[in-house]
Amino acid sequence: MLQGIDTAAIGMASIIDQNDIIANNLANVNTIAFKQLIPTFRNIEEAEIPAQGQNIAPKGSLSLGSMIDTTSLDFSQGSLKKTNRTLDVAINGEGFFVVENSLGEFYTRNGNFTLNEDGDLVTKTGDKVLSESGGEINISIEQNLSKLCIAEDGRLMYGNEEIGKLKIVNFEDASKLKAFGHSLFKNTDPGSKPEEMERPNVAQGYLESSNANVVKSMIDSITGSRTYEVLSKVIRDSDGTLRKTVTEVGTVST
Repeated sequence: MLQGIDTAAIGMASIIDQNDIIANNLANVNTIAFKQLIPTFRNIEEAEIPAQGQNIAPKGSLSLGSMIDTTSLDFSQGSLKKTNRTLDVAINGEGFFVVENSLGEFYTRNGNFTLNEDGDLVTKTGDKVLSESGGEINISIEQNLSKLCIAEDGRLMYGNEEIGKLKIVNFEDASKLKAFGHSLFKNTDPGSKPEEMERPNVAQGYLESSNANVVKSMIDSITGSRTYEVLSKVIRDSDGTLRKTVTEVGTVST
C-alpha cells in the first residue's frame, strides 16, 4: 500500500513537470520561430509480480512509476506568415541564421531583423546578423530600404550591387542545440559542427510562426489534469485505508 502511495506521488510530480512544459509552449504560441519542447518519460523501476504457488512462472512486471527523463526541441518548421516588411526573412526548409553577441555565436530561425544606429543588420535584441564571410552586414541607412532585395539564396541586393549574403547553416544532428531564449540556440557539442548551406531557401517579407501545437497542448493539459485527480484520489483512499488499519485493526471490542 505504501508503494502505491509512492507511485501515485511520483506520477503527480511528473504531471506537474509536464504541465510546466505545456504552459511554456502555450505562452510562446505567438513568439516568432519558437520551437516547442517535447517531454520524454521513463519508468523509474519495474517490480516483478511473484508467482502464486510452486513451479509457476512469475506473472510479469509492474511499473513503479514514471518521470520525465529528457526534453527535446521540436525543430519542425512553423507556418510562414507574410509581413511585406523588407527586413523580415524566413527560411523555408532547413537551416539557421547565424548571429553574434557578447556571449558568442548563436543560431536562430527568427528573421525579424532591423538596423542599428551604425546601419548593421541586427536582431530585435541587438545581436549582429553574420554574413557568409563571418562579419557583420552593413546597410547604409541613407539608402531606400524598399529597394533592398533579399534573394532566395540569402544575397542582399541593392539594385545590381551585392551588399552581403546571410550566413545560413545547418546541423546533421540538431538535437545538440540548446535553447537560450529569444528563439536563440547554442551549439553545446564541440563535435557537432555547423555546415554552411549551399542552397538555402529564403523568403523576404515573411516570418516563421511558432510551431507550438495549441490543440494538442490543450488536450495533453486536460488529460494530465484528469490523471492528476485520479492519482490524488488513490493517495486519499490509501491514506484512509492505512488510518483505518492503524486505528481499528487489532482493537478488542468490549
